[in-house]
Amino acid sequence: MAWRVASLLLLAAAVVPAHAGRLYCCEVNGQKTCGDSVPAQCQAKGYKELNAQGVAVREVGPPLTPEQRARQEEEQRRRVEAEAALKEQKRKDMALLNTYSSEKDIDALKARGEQDLLGQIKQSENKLADSQKRLKKYRDELEFYRNKPLPLELDKNLKDTEHEVKSFQELIQRRKQELDQMRAKYDQDKLRYGELTRARAANPASLHPALVQPAPPPAVERPR
Repeated sequence: MAWRVASLLLLAAAVVPAHAGRLYCCEVNGQKTCGDSVPAQCQAKGYKELNAQGVAVREVGPPLTPEQRARQEEEQRRRVEAEAALKEQKRKDMALLNTYSSEKDIDALKARGEQDLLGQIKQSENKLADSQKRLKKYRDELEFYRNKPLPLELDKNLKDTEHEVKSFQELIQRRKQELDQMRAKYDQDKLRYGELTRARAANPASLHPALVQPAPPPAVERPR
């Protein structure tokens, strides 16, 4: 019988909510206000949660103002963006170390890219010069038709060649922009690669674990 009573007491104790006997208190006009649930007066002020022994186990601050909430959301947004940027930088660093085996590889690929683009620019410049010569020829022919109807063929040749000249000029400009961007990319890659390899040599622990021993880089084709 005794063991049954003891079991019932233990069972009763087990079903008592963990928060039983807790109080929620705050100060209102210098007076302490408490309740077994959060008093209405405390909703806008914040409160402390006390256990059965009167020890504070949790403190809840007052609700945020719209300005504070907006500032908190902005800080959170910046934190998320910073974490995403750091993750992306680590990804780029891994790719960089996995792509090149030395700074010479970067220089070699840059030189090859420059050679290809400069060749394309030169070819387009030659075609542009030919188009400009034809355009000059057609414009010179206009002198014979100042007071005469312009032949349809000459008018068509003029318009087609003017369009051709403009197209080549725009193509050359795009290729030059690509050349500048390509050079800047390889210069940035070389600078970052040097920073990573020097940091790894000086203190491997300073790098992200995935960057300490990257996978062997693929063979890089050298310019011929």
